[in-house]
Amino acid sequence: MSTTDAVRPHDRPRTAPEPALRPAAEPGSGAEISIWSRLFFDGKALVLRSRGFFGERRERRYPLSGPQGISRAVLVFPDAETAARERGAGEVWLLDASGRPVARLLPYQWIPAGAPWLNFEEAVRRSGIAALFKACGIPVERTTQDRADAPRVPWWQELTLLLSPGPALPLWYQALRMALGGVWFLAFTVLFFSEASLPWLMLLAAVTAFLAPVARLAVRRVTALRNRSAARLDPAPLVEISPCPGPPEEDGTVATRRFVSRAVLRVFPGELSVVDPYGADVRRALSGPAGAVAVVRLTGPDGEPVGVELRYASGARAPLGAWADWFAGPGGEAAWDRFRRAVPLPCEERKVSAVALTPSLTRGPGAAFPGPRAKEARQDALFTRSIGTLNSTMFMMFSSSFSFWWAPVVRIESPAAARTSALLGLAGLLLQFAPWCWHHLRSRSHFERPVSGEDRSLRPRSRPRPARSCTSPTTRKARTR
Repeated sequence: MSTTDAVRPHDRPRTAPEPALRPAAEPGSGAEISIWSRLFFDGKALVLRSRGFFGERRERRYPLSGPQGISRAVLVFPDAETAARERGAGEVWLLDASGRPVARLLPYQWIPAGAPWLNFEEAVRRSGIAALFKACGIPVERTTQDRADAPRVPWWQELTLLLSPGPALPLWYQALRMALGGVWFLAFTVLFFSEASLPWLMLLAAVTAFLAPVARLAVRRVTALRNRSAARLDPAPLVEISPCPGPPEEDGTVATRRFVSRAVLRVFPGELSVVDPYGADVRRALSGPAGAVAVVRLTGPDGEPVGVELRYASGARAPLGAWADWFAGPGGEAAWDRFRRAVPLPCEERKVSAVALTPSLTRGPGAAFPGPRAKEARQDALFTRSIGTLNSTMFMMFSSSFSFWWAPVVRIESPAAARTSALLGLAGLLLQFAPWCWHHLRSRSHFERPVSGEDRSLRPRSRPRPARSCTSPTTRKARTR
């Protein structure tokens, strides 16, 4: 295996050859992963593009020949109990000629959307792993976890062999947060259970508590810069489609300003990008053995369009969005016409019965749609949490409050340490509450507000050109007249 770190973007092709595995989409820093991370075959070796420890873009090559080259793949199926208990259970091992593990894959990490609800065999197929192995000429074997022929290595080797698109947050940030939390907890334990005031230890706890929100603000800024840098790696899109929502629906779903201003459909050469209102970028292949074979417009029992989806050769379908969210408003037909002309796939019509017409049909995993409730939308729009999830934020708030609350205890012995600890605790609380308050204020006052009639009227109206197929009922009536 050869590794090339710190890859210069202008030295690498912008698109990976098909079939290529695409990572599961995540908001926040996951936008960079969706653009950069790929696992593909370049004709000589498997190439993994991923994010490194410090967030750098890197490439690793895994040869398919030689004593350490990949010679076969083993699908390790989970037992029934594990599959029922753990979503996405099961893994794929790549072995060399002597049977030693070279790498391992977790299929759910390489499915753009909907991975947790798939069984292992379906995940291998939907991710494109089966098509990639076929293109590489890698023979595939099957086994289960409880069989003797299942590959087994120590857990630390499993981590090093994992072919992962990279962490949503840089590992340096998570390691720093864990180190700061450990130092603070040690200082807190000694201070709380000791009779001595220990000003220097109190100052150490205050500094570590203050650095945690500073690190989070720093990683948010770095994420924004790297997402902009990664966006420049993409080729120019053939077309960009913004939502053209229609009137509010009977089920209560209302298009919000967040959805209209943040969601977008982008058609690239051989690839479709669906960006939801929270920044998650779902990439779907439009070519190759694992790509979609047709774009389908769904029509309801009354003949009116209700949604758009992609159809694959296996029969699987991937929703892109509801028609009411994207093409039902002013300029919607023109947007549909541009989208149809840009997508290099045939267009099909599929009628849906009233029984099958459910919200999950058009607003399922991977589709872009407005959130059902403003409260849930504000929660989903928060920046990606660290390894401690919600407890991490609560821990930071408590640690900063402790610095402010415990400062009077050391004031007599060291007034300077007490003042410094109190100021650091107050600053830490401000650094946590200010972004939180700004997020909720902006969401409540602007982003989660429904799109008004005035907002719809401001959208450009353009005369739609006749599409090659899948024309709307309105266009067909106009032509008949």
